Amino acid sequence: MKHARLDFASVPSAAQREAWRQTAETLRPVLQHKTVSPVSMVEQLHDPDAWQGIRVIPVAAAAELPNRRWRKGDSFILDFGEHHVGYFIFAMRIAGCYCDSPVSLRFLAAELPFELAYKAENFKGSLSQAWVQEEYVKIDELPGSIRLPRRYACRYLRVDVLATPDTLVFDRIEFDTVAAVNALPETPSSLSGIEREIYLTGCRTLRDCMQSCFEDGPKRDRRLWLGDLYLEAKVNAVTYRRFDLVERCIYLLAANVDEHGMLPACAFENSNIQTNCYIPDYALLFPALLLEHYTACGNREIVEEFYPLAVHQAELFQTFLQEEECLLKKAPGYWFFVDHAPGLEKDTAEYCIYLFSLRNLAELARLLHFPEDEARFLHEYRHWRELLRARTIDPGNGMLRSGVTGQISEASQIWGVLSGVFTPGEGRHALKRMEELAETVRSCNPYLYHYLLEAYLVCGEEEKARKLIDDYWGGMIRLGADTFWEVFDPSGTAPVLYGDIYLVSACHAWSCTPCFFLRRWHDADSGNASFPSPIPSVQ
Repeated sequence: MKHARLDFASVPSAAQREAWRQTAETLRPVLQHKTVSPVSMVEQLHDPDAWQGIRVIPVAAAAELPNRRWRKGDSFILDFGEHHVGYFIFAMRIAGCYCDSPVSLRFLAAELPFELAYKAENFKGSLSQAWVQEEYVKIDELPGSIRLPRRYACRYLRVDVLATPDTLVFDRIEFDTVAAVNALPETPSSLSGIEREIYLTGCRTLRDCMQSCFEDGPKRDRRLWLGDLYLEAKVNAVTYRRFDLVERCIYLLAANVDEHGMLPACAFENSNIQTNCYIPDYALLFPALLLEHYTACGNREIVEEFYPLAVHQAELFQTFLQEEECLLKKAPGYWFFVDHAPGLEKDTAEYCIYLFSLRNLAELARLLHFPEDEARFLHEYRHWRELLRARTIDPGNGMLRSGVTGQISEASQIWGVLSGVFTPGEGRHALKRMEELAETVRSCNPYLYHYLLEAYLVCGEEEKARKLIDDYWGGMIRLGADTFWEVFDPSGTAPVLYGDIYLVSACHAWSCTPCFFLRRWHDADSGNASFPSPIPSVQ
């Protein structure tokens, strides 16, 4: 390479990784419990106008449950009023005689009404069917209470009575909800209507993902992901402010670096379970995560501790770069993500994320008073920015193209803005053109659309950002969401990830970020804070 490599961070030792894991354990939160009772008994109806063709209607108050009698073949559905995460407790008895055989039950927990129609024989997913929240349980002795051992994420519970020796009575069904936080934060007074609903839904989404670590989704995956954590930390800073949980997650991720020192895309809390998922563009967000955390809570010590590891992520990414074509060298064992869009050419977006990381590293070096490092990062940044501008901006339409096909995508334009490859004026043009061109590869992912919100703000397009929040996240609410979904296509098409819609999470951390913007806009309007740029400036 003609430019200087970064090359000054070593791979953390096994002893260092174990020390980080032990520190993470000291930061484990005490989960808060709250008992939630169902609000009503409901029935599912087929409705072509409802999301996925299924809606529910109330048929009785939940208080009626102890008065009902159930026999083989009967079923009922409970609505707990809103999405929660926790453990089900059942108090049951046999009416009329003693329990001379087991009671056999099927439980199906659902985040959204359409999940109540799940049938195992129709499953087509590429991930394990075990993620579906379906349980078959036998209870040998009644009367008594049982607590299902597995944690569930849901609003609705369907109970099917498969077999019973005599009439079965449920005296009580409760949901012991758990989270690192309990109450939702205060809603900004300036919000009303759909904005207020969006804010509360975003806060509820984050709350249910705040367990013993920040999870990506409490239904599926149920683990810490670096890309989600960066966005969760931003929302946490203006809502719950549980910075101890953010720091626990930083230590957990650092304890799971690979043999080259790359941070994992996801990490398990159990030290006996090793991840095999490494996403370089997620690792490049680590400097931004540290900077976000420092800005929010002022903990300089953790930034100093992990600054070398943050630098090392950029150093490792250099091995994927090619000056001649601005294409990525692929490497076994690594997955370049950016977005779920099928057929997405990711090269240009990945280069831009690298530049975004360098800008954040330069700012960290400035804050930590490392002027030589700051200069090195800025030199590296300017080198690649000029190459990208020369080789990937289409002179005909002013947009970034990617890959051998010269593909135009939302992802490339968004990260072109956030990396500073585009000037704000050029970015406004590119974002406008990507909306107009039919050939643009589009997303259905709230993760990428968070960055679109930030790109709009960089380009001075606050009204477009507000409209996107209303159309996209408000669109989920208008379809019945009380937590925000993993993917969403406002055109009405249901995005199917992993081969089956029943695997898609309806409470997903990377979708909660509108409340970050709504909170900051409220504070700015109230004179309490300025709305900062999502990325540091480069002089």
